[in-house]
Amino acid sequence: MTNKPGQLSKVISVLVLCAFILPLTMCLEKPVASSAGTKKPRLPRYERCEDGIWRLKDSKNTADADKTDGGKSAGKAADTGETVKTNKITGEPVGERTAVCMFTGDLMCLAGQQYDAGRTGKYDFYPSFKYVDPILKSADLVCGNLETLLSESNPITRVQKYENEQPQCNGPESYLNALKKAGFDMLVTANNHTCDWGPTGITETKRHLDDAGFANAGTHYNINVKKPDTAKSGSSTGNEMLNDQAGERYSIFEANGIKIAILSYTHLMNQRAKMTSAEMKTMVHLFDRDTVEKDIADAKEAGAEFVAVYLHFGSENVEDINSTQSKDAQFVAEAGADLIIGSHPHCLQKCAYLKTSDKRKVLCMYSMGNFVSSMARDINNDTIILRVEITKTIKRKKIEVTMTDASYIPCKVLARDGRSFVVMPTNKGLNGGLSYTSLKEAHDRIAAVLGKAIREYTS
Repeated sequence: MTNKPGQLSKVISVLVLCAFILPLTMCLEKPVASSAGTKKPRLPRYERCEDGIWRLKDSKNTADADKTDGGKSAGKAADTGETVKTNKITGEPVGERTAVCMFTGDLMCLAGQQYDAGRTGKYDFYPSFKYVDPILKSADLVCGNLETLLSESNPITRVQKYENEQPQCNGPESYLNALKKAGFDMLVTANNHTCDWGPTGITETKRHLDDAGFANAGTHYNINVKKPDTAKSGSSTGNEMLNDQAGERYSIFEANGIKIAILSYTHLMNQRAKMTSAEMKTMVHLFDRDTVEKDIADAKEAGAEFVAVYLHFGSENVEDINSTQSKDAQFVAEAGADLIIGSHPHCLQKCAYLKTSDKRKVLCMYSMGNFVSSMARDINNDTIILRVEITKTIKRKKIEVTMTDASYIPCKVLARDGRSFVVMPTNKGLNGGLSYTSLKEAHDRIAAVLGKAIREYTS
């Protein structure tokens, strides 16, 4: 078949127009999903500012902003210049703001988990958190109990036997990569395995936490340990000590404009013989009533408006609380804590509101259980994410900060997607529509143990 010259030129013209117009229309059409203009937050999301407060990395340092104008800019509406009502003391605009915080129990890194994560030749622990990742990242602040050392100078748990009939908890540094990716902002470190490898284990673990950018509380560097880079360089300042700012007695976060302090203490300690009494006093937050009372007061003096305290106490694998837990939790509540989070039993225990002499109601989670572990029993694998809403009400003459909601997200550690220790919400609305008999059974056990003090969270 042949074409006439006129017809051929028309075809060429149409093709040329299509070549230019089609890409143009594709560019003008709004894409279904685009990453343009969006920026993924750097994890962990917070960094410590000069005033000691942890703030979001990508937000403006409000402390610096206040220094430039004395906080006066808060009294003007940004668009209209209209004066708005502010608190007479702080200059904050009158109104309400709420921070959603999530807390988990024990982040174990036991031999079974290490075998499972190391199948490919490198340790990848993130699959354990794949199903809770979206939940954790929906919060303004996420904290968990890191119940393992990360000490490269000592053998990890999978290649080390019990010592003094007790397991030695030590994992690879890459465990922090999984926690970072999953959305944890803060890790507490005072627990009965803190001293498993003595001062070296504490120092190396803390250095990894600080290098990874995690806020942490519960352990400190030994004040007599020199900075590693100084020792290597032969600098004239060879007596310069490690920077311990990120391992203070507490960490204070500014979450959606609310200053929240997190503290950590342990009642129990294995392998005490590996530490001198001076090292123990310097490097570990052991529970002591006078110290706890002072730390909470100091945190409030530093600006904390809400105080959460992790207590490592109780009896292992027992759902009933003991008298020590009851008495010490009440003391911590009276000392000024607004929330108490228990760990150590490796299983869930009841929660309750404690009434204080100043008429406050303090939520006490006596034990949050393991958030992830390779322990075998159901009670070791039933777990929760505690979700609390902290609301700051700013009035002209006063400011009130209270916990306005508390709920829990029930989860179970099970095998899924070729991995053995995966934390999965029992609610199919939160796990992608999955429904197993084991999830339903875990859901019912969790509800029975926790009681009715707080509700189950539903999206």
